[in-house]
Amino acid sequence: MKKATGFLGAALLAGGLLAGCSADSENASPEENENTAEETTTAPQEETEQTEQQTEQQETETTTETATDAEQAADEAASDAKTAADNAAQSTEKAVEEADQATQGVQDEASKAADTVKEKAADAGAAIEQGASDAKEQAETATENATEEVTGTVQGKEATGTFNGVADPHTVEIEVDGVPNAYQVEAESETMKKFESMEPGQSVTFVYEENGEQLVINEVK
Repeated sequence: MKKATGFLGAALLAGGLLAGCSADSENASPEENENTAEETTTAPQEETEQTEQQTEQQETETTTETATDAEQAADEAASDAKTAADNAAQSTEKAVEEADQATQGVQDEASKAADTVKEKAADAGAAIEQGASDAKEQAETATENATEEVTGTVQGKEATGTFNGVADPHTVEIEVDGVPNAYQVEAESETMKKFESMEPGQSVTFVYEENGEQLVINEVK
């Protein structure tokens, strides 16, 4: 009986405490209630702001990383492009140099060929000129010889002797170097008329030629 009474008393005491707490809570001032409400509202807002800040920070970091990656990619692309451009420029320069060398080689060969042609032409011209000179000289020599032969044939030999007289209408006798010889003269020619007008013993200069065994006078000077 005492134990039951003890339990009952404890229960009543606990119930009174709970009721008192509830009454205290209900009877709390409006300011305390507002403060509690503000604390309750502030907590979620702070969490939201922290979440937003973290999100913004993550976005900023992500953007920064993306920009950095893009910048690195751009630098790598620019470096690759520059390398490709340098290689292309080197290839172009090499091709131009090879083309210049080939052109120079062709020009050298053409120049050598032209020089060879000029030398051969000069040699040929010199040979032609020499040949022409030789031919001219030979022709002049032949002409002189022919002229001398013709002159000798026409003019004959000149001699001076003593006229001894006319032997017949076409023969006269003239002593040359102490030797008398009969010379033929064309009858009734001017030369014969000159002899006919001369006196025996007169000195006479004449031109004659040998015609076989005969001595023929062509002119009297």
